[in-house]
Formats: sequence, structure tokens, C-alpha cells
Amino acid sequence: MSLHSQGAAAEIPPYISEYAYIDTKPSMPPEANIEVKREPIDAETKQPEPKPDVKPKAESTAPSAVECIRVVEDFGHKTFVISGTRVHFPFQPYPSQLGMMNHMIRALNSAQNTMIESPTGSGKSLALLCAVLAWRQSFEARHRQTLANVRQTIRRYSEHNSMAFVRQMLAAKHDPPFAEVPVSKEDSKHVDTPLSADSGNISDESPAEALGQIIPGSQLLVKPDSEQNVIIDTTIASPVPKPDSEVAPSADASPVLLLNLALSSMRETVQYILDMSEATPPDGLSAADMDELRDYIKNAAQVKAIPRIYFGTRTHKQVSQLVNELRQKTPYRLRSAVLGSRAQTCINNKVKKSGSIDEECRKLVEDSLCKPHRIYRKLLTHKKLQRQGDLEIWDLEDIESLGRESRSCPYFAARELSATADLVFCPYNYILDPGVRGSTGVELEGNVVILDEAHNVENAARDSGSLEITDEQLHVVAMECRMMVDRGKLIKDHETVGTLAFTLINWLRDSDHPYEYLEFDTQTAVWPRSGESLDDLLERILLSPLFVFQLHVSFSAIEGYIKEVRSRKERQRRNDDDDDDYNLHNKGQPMEEDEEDSRHLSTGSMRLLEQLLRVLGHLAPDSPFRQDYRVACIRKSKYQPMPDDAAASEPKRKPRKRRRIGPGLAASDCVNVLAFWALNPGVVFSEIAAKARTIVLTSGTLSPLDSYASELQVKFSTTLEANHVIDSQRFRALTVECGTSGELLEGKYKNVDLLSFQDDVGNAIAEIVSRSPDGMLVFVPSYSLLAKLMARWKVTECLSEIEVHKRVFTEPQGGSKEEFDRLLTTYRDCLSNNRPPGCQPALRGAIMFAVYRGKVSEGIDFSDYYCRTVVNIGIPYPAFKDVKVILKRQYNDDRSTPNRNNPSQGVLLNGSKWYDIQAFRAINQALGRCLRHKMDWGVIIMLESRFAQRWNVERLSKWVRQYMSVYRTFDEAKMDLDAFYKTRIQEDIDAGIDNSLVNDILPACSSLDLASPTTVAAHTVAIL
Repeated sequence: MSLHSQGAAAEIPPYISEYAYIDTKPSMPPEANIEVKREPIDAETKQPEPKPDVKPKAESTAPSAVECIRVVEDFGHKTFVISGTRVHFPFQPYPSQLGMMNHMIRALNSAQNTMIESPTGSGKSLALLCAVLAWRQSFEARHRQTLANVRQTIRRYSEHNSMAFVRQMLAAKHDPPFAEVPVSKEDSKHVDTPLSADSGNISDESPAEALGQIIPGSQLLVKPDSEQNVIIDTTIASPVPKPDSEVAPSADASPVLLLNLALSSMRETVQYILDMSEATPPDGLSAADMDELRDYIKNAAQVKAIPRIYFGTRTHKQVSQLVNELRQKTPYRLRSAVLGSRAQTCINNKVKKSGSIDEECRKLVEDSLCKPHRIYRKLLTHKKLQRQGDLEIWDLEDIESLGRESRSCPYFAARELSATADLVFCPYNYILDPGVRGSTGVELEGNVVILDEAHNVENAARDSGSLEITDEQLHVVAMECRMMVDRGKLIKDHETVGTLAFTLINWLRDSDHPYEYLEFDTQTAVWPRSGESLDDLLERILLSPLFVFQLHVSFSAIEGYIKEVRSRKERQRRNDDDDDDYNLHNKGQPMEEDEEDSRHLSTGSMRLLEQLLRVLGHLAPDSPFRQDYRVACIRKSKYQPMPDDAAASEPKRKPRKRRRIGPGLAASDCVNVLAFWALNPGVVFSEIAAKARTIVLTSGTLSPLDSYASELQVKFSTTLEANHVIDSQRFRALTVECGTSGELLEGKYKNVDLLSFQDDVGNAIAEIVSRSPDGMLVFVPSYSLLAKLMARWKVTECLSEIEVHKRVFTEPQGGSKEEFDRLLTTYRDCLSNNRPPGCQPALRGAIMFAVYRGKVSEGIDFSDYYCRTVVNIGIPYPAFKDVKVILKRQYNDDRSTPNRNNPSQGVLLNGSKWYDIQAFRAINQALGRCLRHKMDWGVIIMLESRFAQRWNVERLSKWVRQYMSVYRTFDEAKMDLDAFYKTRIQEDIDAGIDNSLVNDILPACSSLDLASPTTVAAHTVAIL
């Protein structure tokens, strides 16, 4: 079997057949995809030649054999036709990448949701970008072809039938009619005949030509530039001008005008033709033409717009990595944008020095005192951001730098650019959180949503659907409402809001709450509870359905008042800008407006009320999610300054201590919280799924996939678990059951405080450190256990033994991002900079002790010598006494069996299984810190006896569980480790790879006989 590449046969890569069906016939040339469908015309009769009566082929639900992957060299990039879509890729894809692209394109074509699990380091991000952008390009070409064919069909209809129906059709239509645009005979033959928005074109709005931006729906073309790189270009279609007034066709309107009006209202025209021709096709049209018109009506929702792509990931740093992938490795060039926070992009020094950047920014913008905001539109036309500019694909750092250069606000410029972008990058809380989604202008309707690093989406979605309000926040709202009532502004509406705030404050501060969850510094009472339902509680705290309705009315009135005030300020600002004398003498001063008329509730208070109303909507009697919430009253003790003598030892940072909660604690020493906890992530995620065309969840640690889908309450039609790109000979995965004392290494809660356990773990790590080259990561379940281990190892001098071989780093609990970045830089410098030149032996490597779910465990690349060994201690189950964990387990137990009263309600994993999965997802995420590319290598060591049990190994990622080996003691594992390290180190040296840090390890391994087959396999118990 062979693949045809532009007429020349090419050898099929051996792995392609795993992922796609191969066709031995050459595929159609690219230009065939945009060919206009036309009928041949008889020269004498001027009528279309009769078509042969060919029954159209029914669409098969199974993969067709005509779908193929065709490999061609194209301007330095490989081009593949995957599931009918031409994909440009920078190099020969790994098998897993081909599988991901094929899987994803199929899901996009069928507008279905999908989940893809692919190990970290397998090229997942690049495959996702190339696949979705290639699909969008193909979708747009098909979209334009469909519209062109339907327009041609309407033109042929008009040549043989009366178009008088257009008058009645437009008279009954309430939409504004369209202005007359002459359509020449030549134009009627062209694919790109101008269309109006109603004809199914992409958007009602066109970006300004001054921005040099691509009109949504314009055709993407692949062409080589002068450097033989594949560049995606755009051909811009000319939209029909929108009329300023209603234009009705007169009785003697020309056929050209009637045809143009019919094309302008294409959907109504097609529906009329179908309604009037149910039995037989009208003159000039064939049965195939009628089928095409029916398909157009059937798929009108998809034909109407080209989907925008929202690509979300966990952090801004990962967003930056995605942008670099797009910019440096793909040939695709289209309008992209990045959404970020004010803290990242603000260039106003006054705002950045304030305690709350968001609040200070909003205040200055509202008062028109922020000059960068007033001229932020300068950035929109910056030449570097235009097509083929230096920053055509830009990141937050890029636009922030341009903002400083031009003194224009990059935050508001980025938001405006995202409104017209075809591809938007953002952290995925911008997509999940309804409030953030609304404030940043993220529109999901009919668009594609890709969430990378999606293993945290379940928890993030629950948090987005939840709300916690402190009594201090409510006090601010109450005081602001009292101020507005005193000023006589919307007295009734502000009294409604203020009354609610005071009621909730008094209830929260009531000392008679039945607290059932008691911790050292926290007391929690939860509803519904025995003796009081959730409805009873809401009625008692003034949140009955009737009052909530009145709250909605008052909120809308206050919101309208604030918009009016801001609009008035904006008008005054514009008038002042026109007054040169004013600008000269009042530069930087607040606008002269009656202070009584300019006050209103703060943005923070309005956002709090908006969030409260959104949650109360889910608790309404008719809401499907009212059983998915728990309401809690929480009392926390404030952290109090320690005595001065205790703080004297650390003058730079005054220590604080926890205060035990109890009857003797004064009210002023407590913070009271009203919490609405969503226990079902589907509360938020189901809304996203209902709007988006396709949702793609990807991560290296989604398993088990079926349970993840059930938690999100969304149907994922397809799933994929991809293999790792690294050959199995380049890594080892092993479990050590017992420590040096002979006792089981079982990191359970009851064991971790035993000195024997701590000593066994320390001795094992000291042995590993003496053998492992380069960098090494060690993960433990909690910061408290990490502190205990470090303290014990200092006493036993085990830590000193470790430091002989490697410099020790520990992940800090809390602290700023800058502090952690400095620590990480020092760790990397220790491994990369402090080494002799050439391949001389280095003295030491480095070891980082970290915590599962911490900063080190996610989103950081420890490729090559930054991490050759990952050691895992214990299993990081969530805190079993945490109130939210208890409630979630109870909730899942209640939902683990079918509900007879509500058969459509999904069934969840029981609480115990959910609890287990949370722990193993954290482990799998930590395992992915090493092995970041195909030529990387490393070792994974589980110092935990429970991984000798098959059911625990089966919960690990696919690429690990297949190769896990078990050793009773570490002495049994030494030979395997030494042989593996020596082989890999020697291979790197032979290949010329500068691994200076590993050369001091070779002497320790020199005594091994690598030729013996028993060296690697001895004492190994393969459990899979």
C-alpha cells in the first residue's frame, strides 16, 4: 500500500494505520475544495443540460475508506490530510501526535465533545494547535463553498422562475431590508459575491481597515513567503454596506434588485423555494440542487458563523508557552489575542503601588484620570501588531512592552483585540467563571473551547459555581447603601440591598449557630441539616424567592443608574478634552461634576451582588441545580500578631499565630463567612457545554476518563488515551516495598509520625541520591510532613549525607510568585551553570523536595538534566477532615445510584472512589515532571508499599502502569538502577551531549556487567 503525494508514491509510515484509514487513490487538489458548483449550459437552448439521475450517497456513520493521510513536503513543513483536513506540521509527527490530531479533527467535524489524555512531553500542545487551526481553515473553505453553491442555485432559480415573492417575503420580515447593490453577470459567477449578514456570512461587524485585521470568515490560504515558510494568508471579502433606512422594492423593481434582495435574505429565499417545490424541483433546478438546499437549511446554525477558538490552560505561564508554540513552530498566521489580568499588564505606577490594582484601576478609569487608558486605542493600530508585523502573534509581555513604549494601556487594548480575534488564549478560569467570562467579553456560543491541563477543571468549575461572602464585605455594601439613601438616590432600591446586607451580618454574627464541624481555628455549620431545610434557612435570612425577585429588580435599577452616571462623566470628559484651556489648567484633576450626582455603589459591591444573584438563581425552586448546593456559616479566628519578644528574631516579617476559636474569643477577633458551596461542577460546566460547538479537554492525567465526564455532567462522545513518545527503554518505573529496617514503607496518616518510617525514607533517598545524576525531585503529601522529615533528618545527619551529593532545595509554602521563581532559577543555575567546562566531572547535582499539588508539581518543565529521577512518598489523599471533602463524599454517595424521580440525572462515582481518584491524579501530575521529550530519559521511584498492589498501579497513567516493577527492598533495586543510569549516561557522552554533572556517577556504576541480561531484570517482579 502506498500514499500518493502529488502524483508520486511515498512509503507509508508504519504507525499511520493505527490512527487513520488510508486511501491508495490520489486525493483531489486543494483548489477543488473551493470550486463553485455550476450546471453545464446547452449552447442552443440556453438551458442547463439535464443531469443524470444519480442518487446521492448516504453518509456513513463508520469511518470511510476514502479518508486518508497523505504525506507531502511543503515549504519546509510536512503536510498531512487527516480526516479530510490539510494539516501543516513542522516535522514528522510522533504516532501519538497523529492520533491526537486525527481524533480531534473528527470531533470538530461532528461538533462533539472529546477528551484526550496524552503524557506530558508528548507534543500535545503543538498537535492541538495545528489540528484546530487546520480544521478552522478547512471549515471556512467549506463554509464559503456552501454559500457560493447556494447563491448559484438561487441565481439559476431566478433565471427560470418569477422573483415576485421577494416583495411579500421582505414585507413580512421585520429585519431591516438591504440596500440595492448591483450584481453584474461577471460577479454572479464569482465565488466571493458580496453577502450580507443575513445570508449566513460570518459576522455583522467588520474590523476597521486601519487595523489591517482579517474579517471573520475570510478565506485562509497557505502560500510560501520569500523565506519558503508556510504562511497563512487571508483574502478579505467585501461586505454589503448596511442601509441607513428601510428600502422596500417597488412593483417595477428590476430583476437584478430582486435577485440581490433574495440573496441578501438567503435563508428565507431558500425556505420559500423548498416550500413551493415539495413535489418536484422547480424549473432550472435538479433533485441534487434541492437536496443541497435542504442541507443548507438543516445546518443553518453551523453555516452562519466561523467558530472562534478559545484555548485555555491553567496559568499565564502556560499561556505564554502556547503562544511561543504557535509563533515559532507552526505556519499558521491569523488574528490571535491573549487575555490577562490588570496586575500583569498595568503600566500605571500609581495603580500598581495600590493595595487593590483592580479597584484603583476602575476608579481612575471611571474618573478619566488614567492617561494610558484614554489613549489605549493607539495600540490597536501599532504596526508591530498588524499582519506580518514583528508581533503579529503576541503575548502579554509583548503588548505590555508596547504599551510602555507608546504609553497606552495594554490591558484594555488586549480586551478589545480579543473581541475580533479568531484565536484567544487565556487561563481557563476566564472561560469557567461566569462573572469573569462576562466582564472580559468571552463569547462561547457556537465556538470551540479547548482546555489544556484540564485535570484541575473539575475543582475549578466547582469553585466558579461557589461563593463566599464575609461580614466585612457585607458591611461595606450596607454602608454604601446607607450613603446613597442619605443622598436621596434610588431610595427604595438601595434600602432593599442595605436591608439584606444588615440581615445577613446580624445572622452571621449570631453566636447560637449549631456548629457541627469544629477545628482549631474554624467552626462551621452546614445546611440543609436535621430539623431545618435549605428553604427554611433562606426564608429566615431574607432570601426567599419573593425577596430575591425584588433584589433582582433593585439591582437592575442600580446598575442602570451607575451606567447613566458613567455615561454622563464620559460625555463631560469628551467636552473637556475639546477645551484646550481646561486641559492646560486642570490636567490630571478630577472632573468638575456635582459630587452628589457622581456617587454610586462601588464596583466591588456590585460584583458581589451579581455573584450572589447568580448563585441564588441556582437555588431557585425551579432550578435543576438546587440540590447541588450546601450553605454554610463559618466562623474563623483572625491571625493575631505575636508578642514583640517573639517577633524580635525576625524583624522583616512579623510572625502571626493562630487563635483557637471558642466562646472566649471576642467578636472582633473573628471573621464570619456566608458560603454557598457547589458540589457539582456541572452547575458551571453544563452551561459552557450548552453554548460551545465543541469542548476539548486535554491533559496528561485525566484518567479515569469516564469518571471525569460523569463529574462534569457533560457527554463526551469520544476519548483517547495516547502513549508516551519516549521508548520504554529510556525510563524505569519501580516500587520499593520496604525500607532499610525491613518495615513496610506505607505513608499512611498513622505511620508518618513514626521515627522508623522517617528514617527508612531518609536512608532510601540518600541511597538514590548517591546514584542518580543531575537533578532530582522528591514529592511528599503535605508541607507538614515535609517539615517533619527535614527536622528528623537534620537530627540523624541523613540530610548532611544527602547534601554530600546534591544541593538541597525545598518548595516554600505560600510566598509570592517572585520568590518561587528565584528559588527555581537558583535550582536550575546549580545544574546548568556551576560546572567545569567540557565534560569534566561535577561535584554535585541538586534535589528539590516538593509537595503534591504544589507549585513544583504542575506546569514546570524539568527536562533533561534538570530532573533525571522522581521519587514519590505516600499517596496524597485530600484532607479527610476538611468540611468540603466530607460534604463532597456524602454528595457523591447520594448520587451514586440512579434517581427514580429524575432519570435524566447522571450517576456519579461513590464518595470513596472519588476520594481515591483525587489522590492518584495528583501523583500522575507529579510523575510527568520528567521525561519531557522523545530523547529524554529518567527514573520514577515509588517509596510506597501500596503500589505493589495491582489496583493501585492501574490508577496510574497508562504510560507508567504498563512498565511498573516491584522490589521488596531497595538493595534489590540497586543493580537495576545502576545499570540503567550507566547505560544512559554513556549514551549521552557518546552522542556528544554535555552532561558534565553525570560524569562523577560513572565510577560508582563501573563494576556492573551490562552484557549480562540478568543485570537489569534480576529480582524484578513484573506485575503487569
